[in-house]
Amino acid sequence: MRFIDVEDAKSRTWDVVIAGTSFAAMFFARGLSDPGSVLFIEKGRMRDHAEQVASRRVGPLESFRKDHRAAHPKIWTAHTMFGGNSNCWWGCTPRFHPDDFRLRTLHGVGTDWPLSYDELEEAYCEVEEVMDIAGGGSDHLLPRSRPFPSPAHAPALSDLLLRAGSRDWFAQPTARSSGTRRPQCCANGVCTLCPIDSKFTILNGLDQFDRDGLHCVTGAELRAIRTEGGTARTALVRTADGREHEIGGQLFALGANAIFNAAILLRSGLSNPHLGAGIHEQASQNAMVDVWQENYYGGTSITGHGYALYPGVDRGEAAAVLLENYNSPPELRSEPGRWTHRLRVKLIAEDLPRPENRVTLADDEPSITWHGHSDYAHAGLARARAKLPGLMPFPVERIRFTELAKTEGHIQGTTRMGRTESEGVVDRNLTTFAVRNLLALGAGAFPTCSPANPTLTLSALSLLAGRALS
Repeated sequence: MRFIDVEDAKSRTWDVVIAGTSFAAMFFARGLSDPGSVLFIEKGRMRDHAEQVASRRVGPLESFRKDHRAAHPKIWTAHTMFGGNSNCWWGCTPRFHPDDFRLRTLHGVGTDWPLSYDELEEAYCEVEEVMDIAGGGSDHLLPRSRPFPSPAHAPALSDLLLRAGSRDWFAQPTARSSGTRRPQCCANGVCTLCPIDSKFTILNGLDQFDRDGLHCVTGAELRAIRTEGGTARTALVRTADGREHEIGGQLFALGANAIFNAAILLRSGLSNPHLGAGIHEQASQNAMVDVWQENYYGGTSITGHGYALYPGVDRGEAAAVLLENYNSPPELRSEPGRWTHRLRVKLIAEDLPRPENRVTLADDEPSITWHGHSDYAHAGLARARAKLPGLMPFPVERIRFTELAKTEGHIQGTTRMGRTESEGVVDRNLTTFAVRNLLALGAGAFPTCSPANPTLTLSALSLLAGRALS
C-alpha cells in the first residue's frame, strides 16, 4: 500500500474510493478481483504497534454527541487511526449461528436476513484463514466445511469440567494466536493493547490485503458523497486543517463504522426511513461464580463458549444468550487457599433493534439517541441468570451478578440490509438501493443482533460484497 497526500489523491479519478481502513474496508478490498486503482481515506493517522506500546494507549477515541434517555450508562467505542478498532478489539471470533439469519421464520421476532449461513460459510472460512483463527479443529456446534486454521488454546481448568458435563461448551474461536503465524498469546488479559502483537490486526495482517494499486490518505475524513442523476461522482473530504476537497471515483464504499457511515449517507442526502435507525449492540453482564473447584491456567484470556442458552431456547419470548468463560485476568477470591475457586462467566444477550435508537445529524455531526436495550434483551439476561446455576457441573457456593455492562464495543445497525428498499438501506451485497455505485459496509448492515461477536461476520459480508462486484 502506498501512502499519499490529499493533493495527489485529487489529481486522478479512482476506480474505487473506500472510507476507513478497518475490517470492513480491508476485506471488501480483498474481495475485489480486479480493483484497478483503490484509494482508502482514513480520518486518523498511522500509529504502529511499537508506538502504541510505548505510549501505553491504542489511539484516539471518538467522543460522540448523545441524547441519552436510558436508565443505564452507555458507551460507544471507536478508535480513529489506521486499522481502526482492529487495534483495540479483544480478538473473539465466533460465527453467527444459522438460526440468527432466520429469527422471523423460526421464532416470530425480528426479521430474516436476505442471505443464509450457508451462503456465508465459504467467506467465513476465508476470513478465518486470513486471521489465522485458533479454534477446536472440526469439533464445534456450528456447521463447517473446513477445520479451524490453528489449534485451540489450552482450556481453563473449569472448561475441562464444563465440556465433560455438557455438549454445549466449546473452545472459543479467537484471533489471539496459538503460536502459528504470530507470537503465542501470553494469557495476561491485556488484549485491548496486546504487548506481544499476538492478536490479528490490520497492521500485522496488512500483507494479507496488499496488492498493486492500493493507496491511502491519512488525516482526512470522508464527509459526504456527491451524486448526480442517482450516481455517486465524488467524495467530499475534510483534512485536519479544515479544508475541504473533492476526490472523484467510479465506485464508493463506506467502511467507517455504523455511526459514521450513517452520518455520511445523511450528509449525502439519502432518504430512507431505516437510515440511522436501529443502532444496537448486545446487552451483557458478568457472573462471578464461587465454586469448590480450582480454575484458570488456560492458554488465553477467554477460553470457552457455552451455547446452552443460545439455539436451545425459545427466542420468541426472550433473547438468546452466549456464555463466555474468562481465564484471564483472573477474578481471585480473598479466602486463603481458595484464591482460584471462582469463575467469571459473561452473559451476552442478543438485542432486537429499536427504531427509536438512532443516529441523526446535529450541526452536521452524528448524534446518538439511545433509549436503552430492548425488553427482549433484558428478558434473555433474566432467563440466563435463573438457569446459570443448573449449567454448572460442579457444586456452586454462590453467584454474584454485576450491573449491565456499559458497552460490548460492537456498533451495529443504522444501514440495515433488506430484500427491497422498503426493508432496508442496502441489499444483500451491501449496495445502497438509492445509489447503485455506493456501498455501506460492516455491521451497520445487520438487521438483527446475534449474541455472537460481530467482527467475523461483518468481515465475511464485506468480503462477499467485493466478490459480488467481480
